[in-house]
Amino acid sequence: MKQGIPEQIKLFKFASRSLIFSQTYKVKNFPRIKNLANNQDSTVDVNLRFNLEYGKIPCIKGDIKLDLMLNCQRCLGEVKLYLEPKFQLAFVKNEQQGEEIDSNFEVIINADDEFSTIEFITDEVLISIPMMPMHDYECASYQDTQPIIKQKYKNPFAILEQLKNN
Repeated sequence: MKQGIPEQIKLFKFASRSLIFSQTYKVKNFPRIKNLANNQDSTVDVNLRFNLEYGKIPCIKGDIKLDLMLNCQRCLGEVKLYLEPKFQLAFVKNEQQGEEIDSNFEVIINADDEFSTIEFITDEVLISIPMMPMHDYECASYQDTQPIIKQKYKNPFAILEQLKNN
């Protein structure tokens, strides 16, 4: 059964019940992302599925879909990025539990059973943003607009030729 995502993720409780959550947010709902993005009213679709692996390790499988308008690091114009991070996280208490889990999961050593949904989603989105967002093509302001002036080539040994003739 799908339902809106609560403000706090109660990891073991949600995983033991195999809950599935789905919700649409706005970029402006994520404080650390809205400081980067130029499109505050764009939607962020989030789907989270909780389960217990081996009956004891809480896991979250999910995907997030969003469009972000960021500043191009080459020309400082806007660049639109479509992000679709997918993740499979296993929350373990110690490294020994981490060795038991399937290699498809990213292992996170976590002692907290409860954490903020907004902060969790924010972290997953920030990981998926390129370090230097840029246009796929060469930006107009990136290209040199000055015409190339070809200079007449001077032979550096021309002076020796003059001395030889004298």
